[in-house]
Amino acid sequence: MNIDAYNHLIQTQAMTNIQNPTSTSPVSSPFGQTIREILQSNTAMSPLRQPQLSSTYLTNDQLATGMSIRSQLGDTAVMPKITVQNSNPAPVSNANNDITTIVEQVANQFNLDAKLINAVIQTESNYNPNAVSHAGAQGLMQLMPGTAQGLGVTNPFNPVDNITGGAKYLKQMLDRYQGNKTLALAAYNAGPGNVDKYNGIPPFSETQNYVKKVLGTYLG
Repeated sequence: MNIDAYNHLIQTQAMTNIQNPTSTSPVSSPFGQTIREILQSNTAMSPLRQPQLSSTYLTNDQLATGMSIRSQLGDTAVMPKITVQNSNPAPVSNANNDITTIVEQVANQFNLDAKLINAVIQTESNYNPNAVSHAGAQGLMQLMPGTAQGLGVTNPFNPVDNITGGAKYLKQMLDRYQGNKTLALAAYNAGPGNVDKYNGIPPFSETQNYVKKVLGTYLG
C-alpha cells in the first residue's frame, strides 16, 4: 500500500468519527472494513512462505567414510570421531619407531629380550596395533579378550597396554617352562594347558608353524 492510500484511509476515519462520535466498533466502520479488505487481499496475494528443505543429500558411501560432508556443510561442521579397526598389517617402517621404544622399555620392566618380543609382534600382527584375528585376538601381540582382561589390559589396541600385557604373559610362560623359549611360545599360542597335556609342542599345525616362525625371526 502506498502513502496516498494511507492518507485516504486516515481522512475517511476522521470523517467517520465526526459524523458518528458514538461509534465504538472500528471493524464495522468504513475504515475498519477497508483495512479488513486490504488485509484479506494481501493475504491472498502473499501467502506465507514455507521453509524450503535442502535438496542436498549424502550417499551411503559418503556417510560410511565421512568424506564430502565438509564440502557440503563447510569447515564449521563438526564430524563425530569414528574409530575403525583394520586388520590389514600396517607398514613396519611407519609403525616401528615408537613401538620399538615401547618394546625396549617393557623388556627392561620384565627382564625380557626385546628381540623376542619384537619377533612375537611381527609374527602376530606385523606391527599393526589394530589387527584383529578371525578368533578375536586383538592388537600388536594378539591378546584374546579374556586373557587381556586377566592381565589388566584395558585397551588392547593401545600399543603400550597391549605390549605390556603381552610381555607379561610371555614372561609368565617363560617362567613356567624354566626359560624354554620353544615351550613358552607354544604356550603363548595354544595355551599352557595344551603344552602340559602333550608334554611339548601340541600337534597343531598352526602352533607348530607359529613356533618355527617366531624362533626364525628371533634367531635370524
